[in-house]
Amino acid sequence: MRKAIGGFVFMALVAILLGGSSLAILRSTQQHQNQLITGYIEDVVLTRELVTATTQLMHRASDFLLTGDELQLAGLEAARLRYGTILERRSRGEPELGEQRQLEHLLDIRERTGAMLEQAITARRTGGPESGARLLEELRPVRLELEEALTALAEGERERYWHARRRAQESSVRALWLLALGFLGTVAAAVALGIFLLRMLRQRVRAEEERAGLLEREHAAHRAVEERQALLDLVIEQSGDAVIVTDSRGVIRLFNAAAERQHGVSRQQVSAPEWASTFGLFCLDGNPLPLEKMPLYRALEGEPMANARWLVRRPDGSVRTLCGTASPLYRPDGSSAGAVLTARDETERLALEQQRDESLEQLRSTAQFRERFLGIVGHDLRNPLNAITLSARMLLVSESLPERELKAVRRIASSADRMARMIGELLDFTRSRLGGGMPVDPCLADLSCICREVLEELEASHPGARLSLRVLGQGLGEWDAGRLSQVISNLVGNALQYSPEGSPIRITVDGHAPHEVVLSVHNEGAPIPEDVLPELFEPFRRGPRDKGHSNGGGLGLGLYIVQQIILAHGGTLDARSQAGDGTTFTVRLPRVNPGRPAALAS
Repeated sequence: MRKAIGGFVFMALVAILLGGSSLAILRSTQQHQNQLITGYIEDVVLTRELVTATTQLMHRASDFLLTGDELQLAGLEAARLRYGTILERRSRGEPELGEQRQLEHLLDIRERTGAMLEQAITARRTGGPESGARLLEELRPVRLELEEALTALAEGERERYWHARRRAQESSVRALWLLALGFLGTVAAAVALGIFLLRMLRQRVRAEEERAGLLEREHAAHRAVEERQALLDLVIEQSGDAVIVTDSRGVIRLFNAAAERQHGVSRQQVSAPEWASTFGLFCLDGNPLPLEKMPLYRALEGEPMANARWLVRRPDGSVRTLCGTASPLYRPDGSSAGAVLTARDETERLALEQQRDESLEQLRSTAQFRERFLGIVGHDLRNPLNAITLSARMLLVSESLPERELKAVRRIASSADRMARMIGELLDFTRSRLGGGMPVDPCLADLSCICREVLEELEASHPGARLSLRVLGQGLGEWDAGRLSQVISNLVGNALQYSPEGSPIRITVDGHAPHEVVLSVHNEGAPIPEDVLPELFEPFRRGPRDKGHSNGGGLGLGLYIVQQIILAHGGTLDARSQAGDGTTFTVRLPRVNPGRPAALAS
């Protein structure tokens, strides 16, 4: 028993010793792996910083060689200092043989680049702006060589990283084998320890995978930001509206192509007090635009502006009218980042609006003059026409005139009556146009009685006419009886004029509805053409002549006046005409005018 216990203890001690040594080897391997991975990650970060510093150095050099600005030169010196610092940090430590050669090559390129930059700076200062493009082209070979060296360094670091990772994984596998052999004597302890170590390894691998995925997502996010920035730059540059952005100090930082077209000048980094003189800004009255009234400056002061207008006098002497909106820009912490102005050239649109207003005013004045002229002429013709009519009627009742002269007098009286109707139509037309509608004086009246009176007069003047009146229901309402007599006379007169001689003309008064009365006049004449119907009630429109009928010599105002009288009563008028069915004019009159208080009890 003691031997067994001793053997068990011995085996346990051997297993513990073997397991401890294997565990120590595994821990050492993991620590070495962590150190290698940490070192390579630091090298990768320094290499990326070195790439960024190189890019910034070349951009600063390009900006200085192209512009010659001393501020750009200061930025170039700072970029050179940062590039050298990062390269020295990257060169420290104990690099491998291949890495050492690459770093020495980079140091050599840095020395040559520094010498070429010094020569380029001196040549740029002496050669002026014209030498900038040439010097930039001379720097291109060394820039390409530097980029190739950085690319080779990054590729080498990536290969060394994966090589070290594979070696670490191989070392881990060997340690696991030793651990399995050490715990072979005591199965339970070996299995438990193996499971524990396996879990640790899986967690480590998972952590590495998560870290690699995080780096990949970071790179993808960086690329997405760059693509969005490029798209935003394209939208701003190709926008049809001017886009001008200034920083918090009032220096213009963005001046797109539309802004250059509107102002006739290119972007210039000038401060706010120089905006008016640099870009030719004026008020709408032609005076120079004060700084405190400039939309961009007011937005810079924190006051947004919308639909502001000002003038721009371009270098070629042309003046444009701009309309724009300015808004302040704020950082996430609430501090001012500057202001943005969007502007649109409205010169052509304002000119067209002014031309249109002038044309409308001229047309309105012409129409008012014509209508006033017609009213004055119609009014002044009434007095001599009344004298002619009165004289003709006195001659008609005289018994001393021979038949031949009596016939001429009748012709004079008939023509005078027709002229009186024409003058009345002109005066009604003028009243409706200049007075805002046809004047009416409504009172209690019966539409059926009005129709009977008008039809009796028409039958007396047209002995051969076949007029029939049909009355349905109650015809009472608040109407101007004289004006409705004019409506019925015009509608029935038109039916007599445009229907075959001897054909029936039916007039219907329908008073069954409680709130309105419907009057319809139907004739069997030729249908009204479809292209005439939409303009039938327009002034100075006359229907087509029918064979065997004249148009009566009217002015084409009858139906227009009828419509205006109906509208003045709050009613409606429409016409329907079809071949084989004849023509029907329908009038709908409310018993009480909606615009007047009711006077009917029922």
